[in-house]
Amino acid sequence: MVTGGLVVTHGKLGEVLVHEVEHLIGRQDSFKSLSTLGMSAGEITEKVHNLIGNDQYIVFTDTPGTSPTIRSYAAIQNDQAVVSGVNIGMLLSFIMNRETIDFRELTERMVRDGRRCVEVKWSRNQQEI
Repeated sequence: MVTGGLVVTHGKLGEVLVHEVEHLIGRQDSFKSLSTLGMSAGEITEKVHNLIGNDQYIVFTDTPGTSPTIRSYAAIQNDQAVVSGVNIGMLLSFIMNRETIDFRELTERMVRDGRRCVEVKWSRNQQEI
């Protein structure tokens, strides 16, 4: 079973992330986005549930503790998860591994890979962290 991915964000961020991932590695099945702009809390939960149904899905959100994350969490069931702090590295890892490893390992790997994409570069006279 291929794990589906839904990117739920404020505004068009999710749409842009999905577009960029597909630009890099091609069109993907069961990989979509949802903007919560102008939606009530109940509408977000309902829309997320309608998009993912009872299928195995990971819902990616932009920021922990915000409406996309809270309402997505309210919509999920068994074999579904919400991961906040989405970035391109996380989504690429998700797409490249979702057909070959189990659900729990997939979530752990893509979060680890997403974290690896976050770094700080200081000017030449300062030390890297």
